Amino acid sequence: MGCVPPPPCTRLKEMDEADAEFPQADVALVVGADHVTNPTARRPGNAISGLPILDVDKAKSVVINRSTVHGCAGIDNELYTDLKTGMFFTDAKQGLSELQAAVGEFVG
Repeated sequence: MGCVPPPPCTRLKEMDEADAEFPQADVALVVGADHVTNPTARRPGNAISGLPILDVDKAKSVVINRSTVHGCAGIDNELYTDLKTGMFFTDAKQGLSELQAAVGEFVG
């Protein structure tokens, strides 16, 4: 008996499709995607210039879950100092569980 491939994931979106939604989003929650959300990639002359990124900075607010280490490119993400960004320093699994519980209490 061979391996059965998993069903296609219908909840994943292509980058362009996701990017179109960020300007209407109240919150963009970023978990462990340091370099693919860094607006610095839009400017020439740095280690990640030209890297395709998700336009999370176009949401009304951004919450980033991360550790205190630099991302794989070793450069700061300018989202970290943006006034509309909140940093959530915690283990992703534990932090997201806590966040889910808090939202559940808030919305009932």
